[in-house]
Amino acid sequence: MSAELQAKRGGAALVARGLSVEFGAVTALDDVTLEIPATASVALLGPNGAGKSTFLEAAVGLVRPRSGSIEAATRRVAFVPQHLHVEAAFPATVADVVRMGRYGELGWLRRFGDRDHALVADALDALGIATLARRRFGDLSGGERQRALLAQAVAQDPELLLLDEPLTGIDAPTRDAIGSLLGRWSEEGRTVVVATHDLETASRDYDYVACLNRRLIAFGPAATTCTEEVLARTFEGHVLRVGSLLVDTAHHHHGSG
Repeated sequence: MSAELQAKRGGAALVARGLSVEFGAVTALDDVTLEIPATASVALLGPNGAGKSTFLEAAVGLVRPRSGSIEAATRRVAFVPQHLHVEAAFPATVADVVRMGRYGELGWLRRFGDRDHALVADALDALGIATLARRRFGDLSGGERQRALLAQAVAQDPELLLLDEPLTGIDAPTRDAIGSLLGRWSEEGRTVVVATHDLETASRDYDYVACLNRRLIAFGPAATTCTEEVLARTFEGHVLRVGSLLVDTAHHHHGSG
């Protein structure tokens, strides 16, 4: 862990204060106040339409709050969206896409140094896509694209990573690669926030769980947040995925045990 990250331990990596976001007549987030601890891994848990993506997009300035604020404690933030629509004719290679992760720090005109090349090579290796480096990004499968976008995030050498449903609709090798990467990031002292609707992974794999359904329902360790009462409020009227099982919370309650 770097001295800079070590110094930030105990502080907050991302702070939302009274955050409200509206799209026309639809309220996506309503008065959300949440502090994400530095160096922690956090699952942002809630059903589809709960405002998880909006929260992450607000954190990087892609949407503007109606009221309140959200601010990261570092400029080294990487965001990987859930969906990225790419034309099949998109000419960039996988290596090009990963190299783009360095442009935020370097700018478009400065030449790559040894550290930049090393970060790109390490990112390709970390996601198991070094052999795809010369392939066109537009020709990749969904899982391969997701790994390339995560490699781009790795190449940024971020202190705060925001991932929107990274495990949804991907193949097993990609799921395994991402799972091991999340573990490594956490061990390195980076702050990781992952939006998910999968209770099993949220309750098992993260330091904290933030239960969100337009409002913040609960935040804390899984033992205190993944309770029958909290999950019923979070997923009310929605189908909750627990591993391979689907639970309709409008008619059933589920406790994590």
